[in-house]
Amino acid sequence: MELMYPVVVIICLIVGVAIFFINFNKKNRYTKGKKVANTKYIKETEYYKSKIRRYKILSNLVKILSLANIVIVSILIARPVTVQTKSEDRKNRDILLGLDISTSQSQVNLELIESFKKIIPSIKGDRIGIVIYNTAPMVYCPLTDDYDYIYKCFETLEPQLKISIEYNENPPVTYMQGDEEIPMIWYGGVGADSNIRGSSLVGDGLAGTLYAFPDLKIDSERTRIIIFATDNDVQGTETITLPEACELCKQYKINVYAYCPTVEMNSHTSTEKIENCRIAIEQNAKGKFYTGDLTQMAQNIVNEIKETKTSLLRTTKKTYITDHPSIFLISAIIIFTSLIIIEKRIKL
Repeated sequence: MELMYPVVVIICLIVGVAIFFINFNKKNRYTKGKKVANTKYIKETEYYKSKIRRYKILSNLVKILSLANIVIVSILIARPVTVQTKSEDRKNRDILLGLDISTSQSQVNLELIESFKKIIPSIKGDRIGIVIYNTAPMVYCPLTDDYDYIYKCFETLEPQLKISIEYNENPPVTYMQGDEEIPMIWYGGVGADSNIRGSSLVGDGLAGTLYAFPDLKIDSERTRIIIFATDNDVQGTETITLPEACELCKQYKINVYAYCPTVEMNSHTSTEKIENCRIAIEQNAKGKFYTGDLTQMAQNIVNEIKETKTSLLRTTKKTYITDHPSIFLISAIIIFTSLIIIEKRIKL
């Protein structure tokens, strides 16, 4: 135990001792009245002597208790505490969801988001982020463990995907949400120069998702996971191909779990495109490839993620201050009560 403000004890003791000497060391002076003559006989009686002894004992006890009370009250004011500093290690994983948002993927993406929302409670504690890509990748939700914000991002994407399906994969530039006009995700950053570069640039999408991880080169041992969705229907010129992006994931030790819809789920893909995606993921990235049943895929990914190790995110030091006023407060109350009782009896 220690005192938060030890200087208070010194100040209180100085003031207390000064008050003590002023009040208890005053010499009796007869300023009024008359002295009683011939008291020698009375002072020699046993009764008088016993009264004086009792008075001195009680008055000295009052002095001692008063000093003790000053000390105890000064300690209370100085705040007796226990200070403990504890180091807390926070370990988790970084998980990025990379979504190919070409309009042909709207239905699959809608189902993927629903499946991923069900995954989140199973991986709480991990940091999660969302990258969307078409012509170019864009960080839609940076890595965070604020799950309310993550759900909010999903809830913003869902109505847009539904509108895309409703408009037969030709969504409007904006849509109304209440009184607010919201721009659609297909226009702007992810669709920049689409008339020149094309769309569904899958290799760029995976590379962009990869480089959305912070401290990628500094902290090479951190557990990083990409859940990547695409129909692998490349319509344009990629800056980096899917196999090359997969090689980068392998280089940076990224765990890749890829999903590609079947031809029945997305008519824009083909058996050849699905197979090429599988080969790139499994051989170049040494990752896991899924197609078909989204529910089974979601459960498999959860199991796979849980088997990967967690890594240290940061070590934080927290200082815990615990007050201990009880024993001093009780002592002060007991002493104060004792002084009141003694004061009633300190009479000759």
